Amino acid sequence: MNEKENFCGELAKNLPIKAIYDDLAHPVLSTVGQTLQGVTKIALAPITGMVWGYDKIAAYLDTAIPEYFAKHKIPKEKIKTPNPSIAVPIIGAMTYTSHKTELKSMFTNLLGASMNEDVVDEHPAFVEIIKQLCTDECKILDVLYKEQKMSMLKPRLNMGEKGEFDVVPFFSDIGYLANCKIPDKFPEYLDNLHRLGLVDVILNRYFVDESVYEKLRLHPNYKNIPLEEGQTVVEQKSIFELSELGKKFCNLFLD
Repeated sequence: MNEKENFCGELAKNLPIKAIYDDLAHPVLSTVGQTLQGVTKIALAPITGMVWGYDKIAAYLDTAIPEYFAKHKIPKEKIKTPNPSIAVPIIGAMTYTSHKTELKSMFTNLLGASMNEDVVDEHPAFVEIIKQLCTDECKILDVLYKEQKMSMLKPRLNMGEKGEFDVVPFFSDIGYLANCKIPDKFPEYLDNLHRLGLVDVILNRYFVDESVYEKLRLHPNYKNIPLEEGQTVVEQKSIFELSELGKKFCNLFLD
């Protein structure tokens, strides 16, 4: 351990968090935020020496972390120094993903949660999961968190005795509802979210309400298959939803 780490550790020990400030009354970073800065800086002090380039993100965290605690109305007595196995990779990742607003927000919420004594779900795997998400996938999670489960539709080509063939991927309008930059990449986004364990794809279930799928058929970006003689289209209806891990993940990161 170097001299800076020793100093940070001793500083955190000698300045009790509970004695730093008296007020937590407003959900904005004004006078309250300034006092919260002192608390969160001390709580993060043992971590700062472990992260290369911490100074690049420090100015942002000095405001964002106090705002997190004020917004969620978390009492000062609940603030603690985060587990290095979670905080170090979070701050490290933020030094090169801070230009992506959705990812930065997720990392901020995870770091804040890891500094809250009452939170027990700040799983270390969540850091790696966030690092493997793109901005559009974050937007999709936000919509799915509100809806819980959504429909998708796949038109399949029936060629009689030759069997049925997949011609186009599953279609969902969630990318458009979420204002994704590239909504047509939904199949790729779904594959990644499923791979990360955040979303369950259930092919053998579908909504009884047929209007849900009629809405997809009428979407301007739904691909109709051109047919030749003797060919028909068979539609596969299904759903996708947040997994249990996905629900815990979204509970931490999405308000």
